[in-house]
Amino acid sequence: MNTRHSGLILAVATIWIGDGSAKFLAKVQPEKLAAAEWHFETGNRVSLIVGGHLNPDTLEVTGAIEIPWGLSFLATGDPNGTVVGLNDFPRSEWPPLYVHYLFDSMVGIGFYLLAIPVLFLTINKIKRWNAYNRWLLTGIVAGGPLSLLAIELGWFYAEVGRQPWIIRGYMKVSDAVTTNPNVGVTFWLFAALYALLGVICLFVLGRLFRNKPAEMELEERRIIL
Repeated sequence: MNTRHSGLILAVATIWIGDGSAKFLAKVQPEKLAAAEWHFETGNRVSLIVGGHLNPDTLEVTGAIEIPWGLSFLATGDPNGTVVGLNDFPRSEWPPLYVHYLFDSMVGIGFYLLAIPVLFLTINKIKRWNAYNRWLLTGIVAGGPLSLLAIELGWFYAEVGRQPWIIRGYMKVSDAVTTNPNVGVTFWLFAALYALLGVICLFVLGRLFRNKPAEMELEERRIIL
């Protein structure tokens, strides 16, 4: 097994775990999933919404791509399943509705990371095509920062999507905010630590690529771009 196959397996596993997380949310934090999909009225056979624009006054969604029964299947595993809508909760307990874009971006990157190894392996099987062309290699390189971005988007969605609760149903974030004056000091210590780690990472990567340039590896493997 090589890196390409590992990437494909990990991409499939990530999507599978994400599917399980969505079903978990539908049970324990239905308002978070509903906010991610701008789903307001409880019902069955609910469509999955991709992109679009939400009118904050009328709660009407325009310009979105709708996948029929997609949200019902994502939330319950059944295209006829019932999905709880935001209108079942007081408006003061709704998460910020911009989490829809965080969710869409995270999922979109996940499927991009699946498409790249599938495309590479497919092209590699077709002998007359060069899987190591610049466009595909650029797509592979882009997968690195995009995967990190997807992780951060997931964290933003997790933290913003649970608002206003810090402990759902028991304590709100506004009631748990600390007044400890040392929080700022801790923040700057962590910032300095991560800045140092970033510098060390760049130094190590720089030495790695200086000692073995990418061109040398391509030449050893007889890959012509």
